[in-house]
Amino acid sequence: MHLKTFAPVVLFVLVALIFEARAQQSDTPAAPSSAWNDNSLISVQKDDGDPTRSGDVKIEYYGHDAFKITSPRGLTVLTDPWRNDPTGAYPKWFLNEFPALRVDIVLSTHSHFDHDAVERPNGLMVLERLVGQFKLDDIEVTGLADKHKCEPAPPDKPGSASTDLHVETCPPNNMIAFDNAIQIIETGGLRIAIWGDNRAVPNPSLDHYLKNVDVLVLPVETILTSAEVDAIVRKYDPKAVIPSHYFLDGLTTDVSGLESADGWVNDQEKVHHADVRRLNTADLTLNAVQLKGSRHRIYYFGYHFEKK
Repeated sequence: MHLKTFAPVVLFVLVALIFEARAQQSDTPAAPSSAWNDNSLISVQKDDGDPTRSGDVKIEYYGHDAFKITSPRGLTVLTDPWRNDPTGAYPKWFLNEFPALRVDIVLSTHSHFDHDAVERPNGLMVLERLVGQFKLDDIEVTGLADKHKCEPAPPDKPGSASTDLHVETCPPNNMIAFDNAIQIIETGGLRIAIWGDNRAVPNPSLDHYLKNVDVLVLPVETILTSAEVDAIVRKYDPKAVIPSHYFLDGLTTDVSGLESADGWVNDQEKVHHADVRRLNTADLTLNAVQLKGSRHRIYYFGYHFEKK
């Protein structure tokens, strides 16, 4: 056989062998993918779950204003993941990076660094400053547009927000960083309101939404004063209150300026005789039956927060 004839034959045999090997490999089941993708949501969107139907709702605290809420049917929502200020304008607030946990929905109430690290978790969808309504299976989220708490300090006052940012921080002329969208998450027959850093007296048009919440998550001491928190609780009369946005040993730094919520919780228990439940773990399971008849019950995570 001449060399010119032999070369094409060898090439044909090699191609045939490669094709056969690949065909055999295709018959072998592929290893399951560990990728986090939309497959679960493709399935979930076919169902029409009922957020008002009673069931167990799991709440896990990741520190600051970050809560992972799991619906009775297993959908997960994460609120306000945090990070250190990437601009360098503020000192380091957090000792660690926010964990890259898997969740279905990521929410952010406003665009400050301690609430908007939406890129850190592995979220299938991100709803930043949602205004309006969103529903998926047994979760419904309602976003209420309002304003961030502000200090009307004169612009020439040293250390004031107006001086640092060279903008007016109070309505009506404040920039987007001082907007805030309260997020109400309804699932398992419970309506859980994430206040974010909202001002103490929201627009009156929001009152009918907030007067029907079961659980109110409020930033105690650092954003809202004790008197402001008490006034909000009296006005909206929730079944339960969860303090947030406070100093956490092992998570937040002293230079953050965050304060402990211990003083407010102790005052509620000793002076106002509130039903205070001090939790020993970073997670809590609630349901509508459990909260029936309760009024202003306090669930306090204290210094417990999820680290994974």
